[in-house]
Amino acid sequence: MEKITVVECGPLEGAKLLHKDTALKDKVDLINKLTEGGITKIVTVSFTHPRLMPQFSDAEELMKSIDKKSGVTYVGLTPNEIACRRAVNTAIDEILVAVAASDTYNQVTVGQSLREVIHKLLPSVIKIALNEGKGVRAYITASFGCPYEGNVAISEVADIASKLDFLGVNQISLSDSAGVATPVSVREVVSALIKTRLKANLAVHFHDTRGLALVNAMAAFESGIRIFDTAVAGMSARPFGAPNELTNWTIPTEDLVNMFESMGVRTGIDMNVLLSCVSRVEGMLKRRCPGHILRAGVNNKLFQAPEKVKMRRKRSVSTGDEEVR
Repeated sequence: MEKITVVECGPLEGAKLLHKDTALKDKVDLINKLTEGGITKIVTVSFTHPRLMPQFSDAEELMKSIDKKSGVTYVGLTPNEIACRRAVNTAIDEILVAVAASDTYNQVTVGQSLREVIHKLLPSVIKIALNEGKGVRAYITASFGCPYEGNVAISEVADIASKLDFLGVNQISLSDSAGVATPVSVREVVSALIKTRLKANLAVHFHDTRGLALVNAMAAFESGIRIFDTAVAGMSARPFGAPNELTNWTIPTEDLVNMFESMGVRTGIDMNVLLSCVSRVEGMLKRRCPGHILRAGVNNKLFQAPEKVKMRRKRSVSTGDEEVR
């Protein structure tokens, strides 16, 4: 039976949506509840400078407060060497680094060229993490297209992935930062990277900017990907460095889980617990989120039991009302 791994990114990606004074307990409770529901890898926190991301000014305290669960990998974003040194002094299991597939996107996000990021910034960060026994996960942002430069050469993405692999990264996530990927481009990029025979595991991270995130996930699955980044309730904001007019969200975890489970592909996630997390997120944000399943229901509960349908038909015959649509 096929099985996939879901990497939950909501606690990190949804941070911009939270008020800076959101209670630590609320963030901790959400993380704990997600892992109770079967999430085995969760991007938990960012060690970005609090001036840039005040929602994570309590990063160290958050890591002390969560109930670390055996078998769960807790990931922390470390954009530079200082952030990495902070992270390795906590109970974080894995650090998260990022490099864009275009020069301009790197300049916008970290103020360095692609060459500088690959040959200067990342080697020092990754070395610190590996020396401290931490795993390393990497995003290749703008993998399917750059909001500033447009198309990105597949060979460039493959070259970056090979260099990350050489540096010792254990997982590489191809991120569709601008939400421009299509099933065709997904198959092309994923197929090219699989042919490079990386030691690192490949994952995908799709944004639903143009309504194609789930079909892109399906295309990635058909191309051999078995690790998918999601965000509970679609809890995510505009990617750092993306143009202000570019609004998008990461695939809602519950939507992707429902899609694969209805196909017989196992995720290991308890949908009831997951939907309780969706409700919790909407309460924290005080608004309705873009995920579908909380209101539409999971696929196997979509249709009524036969006996209920028969009862409705009997009532419709007696009243003359048409019940079948």
